[in-house]
Amino acid sequence: MKKVLIGGFLSLIGTIWGLAIIVFVGNNLTSSWPTPPGRFLTTVIEMNMVIPMVIVFIFFIFGLIIMGVEYFKKEN
Repeated sequence: MKKVLIGGFLSLIGTIWGLAIIVFVGNNLTSSWPTPPGRFLTTVIEMNMVIPMVIVFIFFIFGLIIMGVEYFKKEN
């Protein structure tokens, strides 16, 4: 049960931080950008938010993995 709570907490933290970064970047979009990465990703790169986005993604995925493993774990 403890691990499920830890996984849920990590997923929640990843989601909240991710939404905060998305709102922050969405309010400060660049005026010119190359077409392939797009306007949003260009803004993320220019504002040096790549590392926080990767950390958010890791927290979210790691939390989901912990919850998934605990869900399918067989109890004695």
